[in-house]
Amino acid sequence: MISTYIDSSKPKNGNYVNRTMWNIAALSGLSLLVCASHARAAEKENGWDGHLFDYKRPAKLVVEQSTPTEAQVAFLTRPPQLAADTPDPVATPPAAPKVVGPVNVVEIRFKDTVGEIVPVLLCTPRDKKGPFPLVIATHGLLSNKAQVCGQVAWALAEQGYATLAADMPCHGERPGDLLKMSDAGSRQTRFPLYQQAVVDVRQLMDLAEQLPQIDAKAGIRLVGYSMGSWISSTAGPADPRVKAIVLMVGGAFDIPEAALKDPKVSACDPRISLQHFTDKPVLFLNGKTDGIVAPEHSKRLFAACPEPKKQIWYDSGHFLPREACTDAAKWLAEMDSKKP
Repeated sequence: MISTYIDSSKPKNGNYVNRTMWNIAALSGLSLLVCASHARAAEKENGWDGHLFDYKRPAKLVVEQSTPTEAQVAFLTRPPQLAADTPDPVATPPAAPKVVGPVNVVEIRFKDTVGEIVPVLLCTPRDKKGPFPLVIATHGLLSNKAQVCGQVAWALAEQGYATLAADMPCHGERPGDLLKMSDAGSRQTRFPLYQQAVVDVRQLMDLAEQLPQIDAKAGIRLVGYSMGSWISSTAGPADPRVKAIVLMVGGAFDIPEAALKDPKVSACDPRISLQHFTDKPVLFLNGKTDGIVAPEHSKRLFAACPEPKKQIWYDSGHFLPREACTDAAKWLAEMDSKKP
């Protein structure tokens, strides 16, 4: 159950994940058809093309809500993947939640811009009345939505936040090989999946605006863990609705200058994308002995990020202590308490 705090996404080989995160950034060789959506300030002359993550927003998402099964909120295992003949989502009223510790959990489905069904968990504070301010949480490589909810949703609920988390492409309930977003995938498959993941996070913001349980009027906050921090570092600058970002074990690898000349590579470099998240706060939470996203990688990204920003270090590796989730929730509440 997501009531247990443990990071089961721990990889067996730190070097493998290092190669994976570099490959997520170093992608090229595929033409993309993208459409403009929300307005964005003029891009800086740093090579970042945020338009690669634009999309054509539908007038309204078809949203299906249901009470989650035990497997959908299980923390230690990947839930069963959706069958190829799974029916498309149909519009439903809000469903009865499953109570897990201090949160009420509802399962949601919608179809994204490429026609895939996106399974989502919505966690709202138990015994509190909404609508609630929202945090969108994005999981790491080899992880899933239930695991990231198990990490952060309880601490966020204590501060009055709802948590919305989706399975990223090829993860969780979504069909596919987890390793397609890693160095086991080809150049032709990696970037489209990363681009799809960023757009899916943006569509979660569209979804939030339709949900009666959520108050999205005052902006949306992002929390990303490991791979999720890379995705959030792009989704935040790409969408003006994002007001604050928390990057848990995030960082930036050293990408050769020649590679950065490819717009698809530079678009995925968080050092470049975060420079477009201006006048909005970013919190970095990192482990002092992280063997996957090493401290120098975290310091590199922190240095590239504009103010306002803050970094907290923990006596841990890639898997941060529970204290980090509490710190993230309290920091978001502090940022929200400040007058614009």
